[in-house]
Amino acid sequence: MTRRPRRSVPATIVGLLLLVAAVVVVVSCIRLIAGSPPLVPFSRLGELGHETTWNDPAVLVAGGILALAGIVLLACGLLPGNPQVLALAPGDDHTTAGISRRSLTGDLTSLARRVDGITAARVGVGARTVTVNVRTPLRDRSGLAERVRELVTERLDDINLARPARLRVTVTSDREA
Repeated sequence: MTRRPRRSVPATIVGLLLLVAAVVVVVSCIRLIAGSPPLVPFSRLGELGHETTWNDPAVLVAGGILALAGIVLLACGLLPGNPQVLALAPGDDHTTAGISRRSLTGDLTSLARRVDGITAARVGVGARTVTVNVRTPLRDRSGLAERVRELVTERLDDINLARPARLRVTVTSDREA
């Protein structure tokens, strides 16, 4: 049930690079047909290809950079990202259900803001961890983290995720030093 994000960043990068290369070649060909000097002098490219050897430092550096870029793009495309939908524990009828990270984040954020003394809350939901950062103007922050932890834990128990999440609560001050 864990739905993963699409890997559109590597595809966009490669697509844009290919588009730029294609546009440069097309513009050069059109200029050559029109009788103007091309953007990319094809005769000079041919000479450069004839003169360059595999042992030239520029070829080795460019090859290393391109290989590294290829490995990074492959890793981006193959490694799984953070889940977009978190699975819920199966019920009595063994149905499969899930909750989106965005809706869970919004629910837990509004819940944390309801605690007395809290002015702002930010919640991050990962695959296995829920992080709650709250802000308060109070000097005495004792007990706030426990109250927020108790409310969020109750809500997470009500939601009943298939993989129980670890909960981290941080209380910071709104007061400027």
